[in-house]
Amino acid sequence: MDLEWAEVVAHRQIASQEFILTLFAPKIVASAQAGQFVSLQISQQIQPLLRRPISIHDVEEDKGLLILYYHVVGVGTDLLSQYQVGEKLSVLGPLGHGFDLDITDSKVCLIGGGIGQAPLRMAARQLKEKNNQVMLIMGARNQDGLQALDYYHREQLELYLATEDGSLGTKGFVTEHMNDLAQLGVKRIYACGPKPMLRAVKATALAQNIPCQVSLEEKMACGVGVCLGCTCKSSDENTPYPKVCTHGPVFWAQEVNLDD
Repeated sequence: MDLEWAEVVAHRQIASQEFILTLFAPKIVASAQAGQFVSLQISQQIQPLLRRPISIHDVEEDKGLLILYYHVVGVGTDLLSQYQVGEKLSVLGPLGHGFDLDITDSKVCLIGGGIGQAPLRMAARQLKEKNNQVMLIMGARNQDGLQALDYYHREQLELYLATEDGSLGTKGFVTEHMNDLAQLGVKRIYACGPKPMLRAVKATALAQNIPCQVSLEEKMACGVGVCLGCTCKSSDENTPYPKVCTHGPVFWAQEVNLDD
């Protein structure tokens, strides 16, 4: 974990509330893993007081570039969206535990809902580099939430889309594309998104006997395990309430209780 003043290299708006932010942060990039996150100090003023956790979308190791994909949802991310090329902000990371990508020569499925798509691009790239056949299922409320797909199109990955309003892909939820994963030869599932989606993914993975990892979305105050504000329910009696920021955000599906 490093604390780095990172310079904005590029900042691109891809939809009404969706942004891709690229930072020069070579120390953080050197140790970043797919599924981890960073914590940004958005302002030097009192408000917003706390750092904002943002998933690592991808990195370019040779250039020291950290790529973040985020959605504007409040004061903090609204201020973040106003940063210009050349400005700097304080970045703490990488934080948390990422995905287990120890799999090769297999078919894998990545499932993302809404901003839960953010940590999956780095995972998809690294899984492809390990000679895996990568299948992706991405969903959002509308087509605005499915504008960060350039890498998948460029690499010609197997991609299935769903929107609640039917403006892009299948009308409905990502579950529309999950019925036959085992029959398609999928050997592992990686998912990130809202809890109802993860609950459905976990049920599908268990029913089809496919190992599955889920990345949980929780509000984080400190990001380093001190405040206990991001605990979740676990099936492990020894750690009944693990902290998403330090024990996660990635867990094996069977380790966490997603029913509430």
